Amino acid sequence: MNDSIAVISLGSNLGNKKKNLDFALNFISEFSSIIAKSHIYHSEPWGYKSDNSFLNMGVMVKTKLNPFELLKKLKNIEIKMGRISKTKDIYEDRLIDLDILIFENFKIKKKELIIPHPKIKERKFSLFILKDIFGTKHISDLDNSADEMLMICNDHCNVEVFE
Repeated sequence: MNDSIAVISLGSNLGNKKKNLDFALNFISEFSSIIAKSHIYHSEPWGYKSDNSFLNMGVMVKTKLNPFELLKKLKNIEIKMGRISKTKDIYEDRLIDLDILIFENFKIKKKELIIPHPKIKERKFSLFILKDIFGTKHISDLDNSADEMLMICNDHCNVEVFE
């Protein structure tokens, strides 16, 4: 497969969150080239209640992997870093969470993988990540710019730049 561009979100709300993001970035760079990074954002948990806030960020990568191979590598990183496999479809605290937001020109709707990520437009932190990476450009995979999506996003969680 030729090189493809993907955007991956990283999140952590347990342990040393910043270090967890750094470890995950190092693992990702073992099989993909990181070509852009967002800021790191401090945010409230989205979709569930927790006393543990999140650090979230995103990276744009160039990869030779197909979307399913990339997903497998990301899930392996989560396991390697100590994340317990989800047994139920609920949100919970986590050491690391890695999601494929966009995979260049791919639309996939399978049980194990949906691309673009189905919750992008609902999560303010995801849109801030995309704004950092794409600026004001139209994101063809989402048929919108991050600014346009932010204007209609109903997420009222507090999201602030951490670094």
